[in-house]
Amino acid sequence: MMLRGKTHIKHHFRDVDDKGQTLCKYVCTTYWATQFQAVRKVFLSNGEKRQASGGEGDEYRHLDDDASYVKSLATSFFWAANGGKSGASFAKTADGRFVVKCISRTELQMFLDCAPAYFEYLSKAFFHGLPTVLCKIVGVYQIGYHNRVTGKRSMEQVAVMQDIFYGRKIGKIFDLKGSSRGRYVNVYKGDDEGSVAGTPMGGRAGEQFFGGEHDGNGTDESGRDTGTSGASEIRKSEIDTVLLDENFLEFTNGRPLPLTDRAKAIFHMSILNDTLFLSIINIIDYSILVGIDEEKHELVVGIIDYMRQYDIIKQMERVGKSVGMIAGAQQPTIIQPSLYKNRFQGAMERYFTTVPTKWTSASFEVSG
Repeated sequence: MMLRGKTHIKHHFRDVDDKGQTLCKYVCTTYWATQFQAVRKVFLSNGEKRQASGGEGDEYRHLDDDASYVKSLATSFFWAANGGKSGASFAKTADGRFVVKCISRTELQMFLDCAPAYFEYLSKAFFHGLPTVLCKIVGVYQIGYHNRVTGKRSMEQVAVMQDIFYGRKIGKIFDLKGSSRGRYVNVYKGDDEGSVAGTPMGGRAGEQFFGGEHDGNGTDESGRDTGTSGASEIRKSEIDTVLLDENFLEFTNGRPLPLTDRAKAIFHMSILNDTLFLSIINIIDYSILVGIDEEKHELVVGIIDYMRQYDIIKQMERVGKSVGMIAGAQQPTIIQPSLYKNRFQGAMERYFTTVPTKWTSASFEVSG
């Protein structure tokens, strides 16, 4: 992960007919190939790989990490993720392990510029035990083709991310930014299913567990494997309903959601680390996905959408939003990185709190 040199690899291949005539040419550029290979090696657990086929573990046991990754991507399908304001397109692997998000060339260039810092941060997280809930991007590519028969050409940029809800039975999903301005989704209930208006659903990647006693590396404190066991199981009535900050406050009746003292401490340190890192590399507009696993009574969380730098476009958007604000209204969504960090940290402190247990140590302040 700490290799400094750029390891971009461009692959060329083609389809031919029976006479050897080229029908279609393809090109795939793999960015930071060596570094991302290290990320996948470190953060994609063997348990996840064995269960990637939804129970057909024998098929995956003989595969190494790279072969397992390729096999997952080879069975992807378009996914109606009801993306947010960016209108991004998504695909999802059939085994439920990964989400593939189409990104703009601007986002691609922003990430490539920040990639060395990203790999260094993940290296610290793994080798030095740095608490983090940053969702892992495990591959970035540019894919294009030229159909010689129809003349059609296409070039797209994609980021491959872990699905944080892989192997989980998720009841509710929240996308939290720490802002209340325009952060409410109206959910309409039908006879058997719920439908939602204006559902924003971002890319999902990486994972961290809270509410139970987990160390964040796929094991609990007793050392038992807590790796995921198959594609995410989200109730049909909830599958497209990603709720926002105001929905979260409505769900909790305005009270913070309780976590165990250990979980809250790890969560707090992770948020401080991640938001400081993102602020340093000038990233804004990120959010945290929070899924409620009602079977295990745990929260599954991960910071997503961290490929947007505070550039001229965002400054213009900030000005446009500020013009329409009235006195006393909440801050606009797009603010400077340091302010975004502070707002995000403050919101996480308001949204989650510690619930002492019988193992919680008591401390007393003695004054003379």
